[in-house]
Amino acid sequence: MHRVFGTVLVVAACSTPALVIASQGPVGGGARIHACSLLTRDLVMKVGTVEGKRTIALLKPTEDDLGASGSPCEYGGIGLQIDPFARAEQMRKSPEKDWTPVTGVGDTAYFHNNANRWAELFVWTGAHHFTIQMGVPTGSTADAIKPNTIALASEIIPKLK
Repeated sequence: MHRVFGTVLVVAACSTPALVIASQGPVGGGARIHACSLLTRDLVMKVGTVEGKRTIALLKPTEDDLGASGSPCEYGGIGLQIDPFARAEQMRKSPEKDWTPVTGVGDTAYFHNNANRWAELFVWTGAHHFTIQMGVPTGSTADAIKPNTIALASEIIPKLK
């Protein structure tokens, strides 16, 4: 639970300073999409890291409501947040310099190496946006698991349409 809120704060801090958590107004398509219904065990096993996969047997997925229509899910070393920010369009139009564009993922996507602790991907698709935070395995780098975050995003995007 603390990691979810910490992740939200990390994304906000690394993003546009004016970014506001969704509790200040509705975002996305209106109806809440439950992030844990998208971040399934099979999906974590398919795209997660070895260290993250080891936690599946120990920790069940955790989900909360986030603002008017968002939700975060933590499972298998992965954080998935659906529609977390009320002002996500501001980040989309003017990302911080350390967020790099990723082509071919959703309508718009940016990747961020968070001190090699998390690989982060922020994606917009249709009326929704989502973030992925994947824990970087010991001895690895965020860039090394960037393909995992992209593979996860590619699995999530069709489910949001």
